[in-house]
Amino acid sequence: MIQHISRLPKWLFVILAVFLLVFSGGITIHLIEPDTFKTIEDGWWWALVTISTLGYGDLVPVSSQGRFFAAVLLLIGAGLLSSYFFMFAAYAVRSQQAYMEGAAGAALVDHVIVVGWNARAFYLISRLENDILIIDQTLNSHPMYEQKHVSFIKGAANHTADLHKACVENAKELIITADQHLNEEAADAQTILTILTAKRLNPSIRCVAELISDQLTEQALAAGADAIVKTKQVIGEALLSQHKPD
Repeated sequence: MIQHISRLPKWLFVILAVFLLVFSGGITIHLIEPDTFKTIEDGWWWALVTISTLGYGDLVPVSSQGRFFAAVLLLIGAGLLSSYFFMFAAYAVRSQQAYMEGAAGAALVDHVIVVGWNARAFYLISRLENDILIIDQTLNSHPMYEQKHVSFIKGAANHTADLHKACVENAKELIITADQHLNEEAADAQTILTILTAKRLNPSIRCVAELISDQLTEQALAAGADAIVKTKQVIGEALLSQHKPD
């Protein structure tokens, strides 16, 4: 029995302890001063008010035994409530820290997942009004925490567990930016692996992929890419458009 109680969450243990304290305290004060606390319900009400430190004063022990018991009850109850609020505050801090570090899972529907953090991702996210989730394994903290519609998961988009945390099953679109830290072939291969993983978990998700080279275009389409942006081609055409022929 003791082992089962020790396994309870701390917050539940505190609530249970407060309940037992009110229950036993109400009965005890009724037995100590039956003239003042004529019913057990009066005792329970007094115990609850005393523990919460509200102290309405409608029922007050008059005997020395009753006052001593009230002091003990107040000290124990205040300690339990203080520990509860401390645990609540600590939980809030841990939750915020997990959110900032990308360790907390998301609960999103019809959102857009952006893979990778770079100038292109920032440009894209800055112009989208949808719920956005960034997934990147190089960041140590949320890069756009001030934007309430942008969430962050620290992880690899080609890992099933990390895509589950990103709620890929409920996402409507996956936009993959190429990893500039890898060589061209490795970056494009990683993009294709991400497409395969995402499509396996959510066959209906729209996948937009950035490829650095042309070598793996067919493989990306076969993996399930719905649209492909070729970095070299886009940049080359942009530069060409600015060319002024003689």
